[in-house]
Amino acid sequence: MVVLLVLVIGWYGWSKQGGSSETGGDGEAVQTIKIGFSLPLTGDLAFLGESYQNAINLALSEVTDTKYKYEVVFEDDKFDPAKAVTSANKLISVDKVDVISSFGSPAGNTVSPIAEKVGIPHINGAASDPNIAVGDYNFIHWTPPYEESKVLVTELKKRGIKSVILFEQNQPGVMAVTKVLREDLADAGITLAGSETFNTGMRDFRSLISKQKNTPADLYLLEVTSPELEILAKQIREAGITTAFSGIESMEFTDQPELFEGFWYVNAADPADWFVEKYTSTYNVAPKLAAGNGYDVVKMVVAAVEKAGDGQSKPTGEEIMKELAKLKGLSGAMGKLTMDQDGVVITKAVVRVMTNGQPVTVQN
Repeated sequence: MVVLLVLVIGWYGWSKQGGSSETGGDGEAVQTIKIGFSLPLTGDLAFLGESYQNAINLALSEVTDTKYKYEVVFEDDKFDPAKAVTSANKLISVDKVDVISSFGSPAGNTVSPIAEKVGIPHINGAASDPNIAVGDYNFIHWTPPYEESKVLVTELKKRGIKSVILFEQNQPGVMAVTKVLREDLADAGITLAGSETFNTGMRDFRSLISKQKNTPADLYLLEVTSPELEILAKQIREAGITTAFSGIESMEFTDQPELFEGFWYVNAADPADWFVEKYTSTYNVAPKLAAGNGYDVVKMVVAAVEKAGDGQSKPTGEEIMKELAKLKGLSGAMGKLTMDQDGVVITKAVVRVMTNGQPVTVQN
């Protein structure tokens, strides 16, 4: 499934400012910058991809008084790394996008080397794996694992949790988080009483659950994405285990929040209240995980392009990349955005509780 959206600032909107979407002030044709997005628009995580897409459209609708026109092209990768390769190649070769953006670590890991090879700036707005930012042309806008793990371990100690059992999906974003988490648990003196690792696509967890059923633990940490998350949680309860669930981000990767009612967990940073209000008033629903990051990706690209180009000709990928690398203090949905030396815009983690089917931040 391919979804193509072209949002152009029309003549009417520009004419009120004394310009035109077709020509610049000197009569020259206005150049168009294309931003390509590879997102999960169908499949188990479509509810996240659609929210992210809405945020992108919202950001683009606010682009005014610029040297260039801006268009976005969406490709559906179903949160499948192989499909993300196809999406990226199509966006680059057929749609001729000037900047590419991916969603999540699985897709980011496959898009990253493609972008680096062809010299096109690539921003991932929802990736925990720092390897995605390797290279000159790759960037991440997401709360890094060390921030999330630090907050989780602090909360565990605060709540008197002495031992945990970890279920982790063999997926690059998850593994980046649990690598840091294991180290932080050990440093904090919290016992990792048991752990089970499984591949994406697994549906029967009963043997893994049985291995840990009689292991004493205060908490089960579920580092899993949908649909494995919901299946695992149900099978744990079917096994008669009543231990509370927690984790990092996982509970935002579900469209069945009732399975986690009342449980606390750590999540990536909250978007600003003004963004939540604007998004909700526009779409009549609250934004979901990473929507604020998607909004910011558009803002970051526009800021970089406007600085890199003169409006007469399009800036090169290298010129746009260099401006992204210098990004500092840009106001966005996720706060003040500054790129660090590793190509990551860092935001802080929060503690949330699933309340009446909605994530509620209790500490930020």
